[in-house]
Formats: sequence, structure tokens, C-alpha cells
Amino acid sequence: MAIEAELTNLGDHAWAGSYYYGDGLGVNVSLILSPESGYVFEWHGCLGLYDRNYGDVTRDGDRVRLQFEFENDQQGFSGISPELLPIRWGDRHYLIPPGDVVAFCNAVNDGREPRDAGWGGFLLRVGDEAKPVKGFPRVPARYAAYLLAKPVRAEIVAIGKSTPAQDAFSGRATQVTINKGTNAGLRVGMTLHVTEPDTVDRVEIVKSEPEQSQAVITQWPEDGPEPKVGWKLSTRRSWR
Repeated sequence: MAIEAELTNLGDHAWAGSYYYGDGLGVNVSLILSPESGYVFEWHGCLGLYDRNYGDVTRDGDRVRLQFEFENDQQGFSGISPELLPIRWGDRHYLIPPGDVVAFCNAVNDGREPRDAGWGGFLLRVGDEAKPVKGFPRVPARYAAYLLAKPVRAEIVAIGKSTPAQDAFSGRATQVTINKGTNAGLRVGMTLHVTEPDTVDRVEIVKSEPEQSQAVITQWPEDGPEPKVGWKLSTRRSWR
């Protein structure tokens, strides 16, 4: 493949390489790209190949842009972001969609990144999962405040209304008020996790004030225990 041949001569390029994200089951996304030879994207799942695309690669400021030979349908188990931000973390190379930088920061805060295996939620250059890191990833300056030096621990102090979750899965979304805000480092888009009781429920900040925040807790399935005042939260997961 021309891309692989080009990569052999590039050395430690700022963004070229072979990348992967997925869970080893229905989501296995690979992207190999180089400046001159372009890219090939593939999505493999339990039933085989779900999607494939290829084309040229261009650099536009701090972003890498993919040109698509076929329609890029980003629904379900298909498609890839047409723009990617190269983000370094020590010797690691990530490619993050611009709209997912906050989600990437959340993954750093809660312990999913830096991952020590190939599986994960963000495109990481193959082999970089074995490279240790220190400090924080070099995200764009406007996102630096989303990286926390230490976990923020909070508590639900009020419960609002519940509605069906607005995503592809059955679930329940409940408005809650928590007792930490911008003074503790919380910002809109940040996520916390329920630590007491022991659940995997996720809480997203939708409005943050100095001493408290409004948030939405999403739960699956919707017939599980309803959130209660006093539930403990943290930006760091209690499980990996």
C-alpha cells in the first residue's frame, strides 16, 4: 500500500500513521493516513466490514481534513469525522474530532485515558498505548481548563423532572442540582460519575454557577433506581 510505504520514510510525523479506536466487538475503527498518499478508513464489527472510505488528506491550520471518495454517513456503525485535531500527550499521538475535545478531556479526568490497551474511545496511533505519559495532553488552549489537576467530588442536592433519554438507547434523563460549580473547576460539558451508590450512571453539567451546577443524569435502563438527594459523584470513575 502506498500509504504504508510513505509512512516508512516519514519517521515520527506529527499526525500521519495507523490509528485505532473501538471495543473489540461491534466498534473497530481503523484509520491509516499520510500527507501525500491519503487515507483509508474502515469500520469492522461483529458481522464483518460495516464501512470503508478513502481519499486525500489536507492540513488546514491545526486540523487534518479528510476528502471522501464515497458518501460519509456518520450514523450508526459508519462514518468518521471529516476533521481531526492532532493532539500529543508525551510520545502519544491522538486524532480527535473538534467536537469531541471536551469528551476527550472527560476521559482523561475519569481515568479512561491514558489507556494501556488498544481498545478505547478515541483514535490513538497503534502502539502508542504502550507509551507512558506525564502531565496533561496538549489540547488547544481554550480547552485547557477542562483538564482537572485532581478529581472533583460532589453530591446531588436537588432532583428535577425526568424524561426519556434523547439517544439511541432506551433510558431516562433526570435533571439534578449538584453542590459544586465553577469555583471547584466544573464547566458545561464536563461529566461526573455516580460513586455512591455503586452504579455506572453518568452526569453531564449543563449549567455551572460558582457554587453549584445544573446537570442531567442519564440512566439505563429507565426502570432502574431513580436518582436521589445525597448521591455521591466524582469526575473520577470508581471503575475502569
